[in-house]
Amino acid sequence: MCIRDSEHTQQSHFMKHPMHLILDSYSHPGISMFWKRHGLGIMEQLVPTEFFFTDSDTPLEKLVEREIWSGWKKIILIGSPSSIRRGFNTLMQASRECRSTLEIGFWPLNLQKLAASITQSPSSLRPILQVFKAGHTLKVDVMKVQFLTPALETRYFWNDLVINSTQSNADTTIYIDEQNSQVGGKFRCRTAFHDETLSSLTMHPGKLTRSPVLKVYIKREPGINITELLNQCRQWFSFDKEISEEETLLKTGKQVEVQGNWANLTLDVAAIKDSVQSVHLNVDRKSFSLIVPAKPILIPESARKMIPAFRPTGVIANNRGKSG
Repeated sequence: MCIRDSEHTQQSHFMKHPMHLILDSYSHPGISMFWKRHGLGIMEQLVPTEFFFTDSDTPLEKLVEREIWSGWKKIILIGSPSSIRRGFNTLMQASRECRSTLEIGFWPLNLQKLAASITQSPSSLRPILQVFKAGHTLKVDVMKVQFLTPALETRYFWNDLVINSTQSNADTTIYIDEQNSQVGGKFRCRTAFHDETLSSLTMHPGKLTRSPVLKVYIKREPGINITELLNQCRQWFSFDKEISEEETLLKTGKQVEVQGNWANLTLDVAAIKDSVQSVHLNVDRKSFSLIVPAKPILIPESARKMIPAFRPTGVIANNRGKSG
């Protein structure tokens, strides 16, 4: 249960959230080296009320969950892109009431260039630290996904979700708002939402206040019927193989449902091995408060080495039905 007594609720309107800093140092040795180099400067600039780091006995999920349930604070998570995914997962397991008491900042470190970033001057971090010090927040949307496995499950995604039809003789119906499309055979259906990495450093309000729509892409897998075989041969002989390899935008909408049968639909999610019967996707509005720059920040080239250039796809979370 979230700690949200009325007195604390009233006080929160007149004072800033205390800052709690979490470092996922156990996930990668380079993060510990980064902290030895820059940790003192970060602590001096942010002056967190509490500081926690992970170890073999205290995993990241345990730390984040404890901070979420105690409520009313600003949480800054520093770690690898994997740390950010896990932090998001744990955040979204909490009820909306608990999430509403928090301000969350995500600082993913670029593991490929940590060695170079360790040698940089601490002053190169000032634009990054200013984002967390200023504490400008924006209520952000996420993609909510419900499916049958056969029990009803609910998960949340930041970037996208891939649904595969694995049977060549299957018929699948894709509903997007008020319209539907029939898709036969094998295919890959990717529903995309945010294009941006889940990071407090590379986003700003101008990127995230767009109209919340889901983009549905289809990539067909050629079957064995003669028509598709002739089309495939035509592409081979015309040296235009990329046509069949690229995904095509089917439609955009606010509600998506993919209906198949128990045999043909699977999800590209590591924790889900079973086939699913149907998948429903929609936008969960104002899901949590993300710390972002008030305007795009100018990061020195030396500091850019600390920020991943790629976006982590398939950021998910499982809602376990906890209540506030």
